[in-house]
Amino acid sequence: MKIIDNNLIDSVAEKAKQSPRLRMNHNFHQSLQDKCHRFLNALEPGTQIPVHHHPTKDETFVILKGKVRVSTYNDDGKVVESCVLSHENGRYGVDIAKNVWHSLECIEPSVLLECKEGPFVEHEVDGILDIKSGKDIFLAGGCFWGTEHYFKQIEGVVETEVGFANGHTENPTYQEVYTDTTGFAETVYVKYNPTVVSLEFLLKMFFKAIDPTSLNKQGHDEGTRYRTGIYYTDPKDLPVIEKVFAEEQQNYQQPLAVEKLPLESFYIAEEYHQDYLDKNPTGYCHLPQSLFEFARSAKAKQL
Repeated sequence: MKIIDNNLIDSVAEKAKQSPRLRMNHNFHQSLQDKCHRFLNALEPGTQIPVHHHPTKDETFVILKGKVRVSTYNDDGKVVESCVLSHENGRYGVDIAKNVWHSLECIEPSVLLECKEGPFVEHEVDGILDIKSGKDIFLAGGCFWGTEHYFKQIEGVVETEVGFANGHTENPTYQEVYTDTTGFAETVYVKYNPTVVSLEFLLKMFFKAIDPTSLNKQGHDEGTRYRTGIYYTDPKDLPVIEKVFAEEQQNYQQPLAVEKLPLESFYIAEEYHQDYLDKNPTGYCHLPQSLFEFARSAKAKQL
């Protein structure tokens, strides 16, 4: 069995660029029983694997690098489900049952592990791919555009989503939250891989991105929707949160104005708010560019 490492991935990607079909299968593994075939597929943007199905074989796609969209269809050709696989959004793979119509479209230069007949076995790419479900924390740090972009830079964060937390209405819109009458705080859902990054590290990074003594104000943004807070879903996280709070409080004479509460509610914000600074690189942000650069390189021992 070949070990999947960066050198192998990069070499397959280079071969794919030379392929007139913009796609190249590289035989990766075949079981002793000759029942399970695995391939590394290097795909260039724009590559589309047309709608097809395998009458007798299951198929699994696992993303190793890049971004691809996998869709399934009914017999009339209508899309049943569509999802984007990428480490960025925390979707690492998808299983397609035999005889199900499906297609694949490459969005970014990608390397995909494809398995026919049999589900993906995690240990076969041990050390490179981690598809554990991960843990989550909800962080309110002022305007959620910059806060989300900041946390996306941190190694070990596998998914983010912006929304509204701990208010007292149902299904609020951004316009409603903006009035400061709903009780919601602009908040970022952060899903992270605890084997790569710890909650303590994430919380210390959070405090570096806020003024923790400022009540309902971060940068030029004012209002209860811009209050700061840490909202948890797992009570076992509370001791870690308390520890970081106590350490941070030692740096200030004023009491911290940061909430630490169980998550009571969270509603996802409208699509145009998601990944806002990726879509609008010159858009408004209350955080400096230097902070994003710091987040990309920060390590626990530096804090």
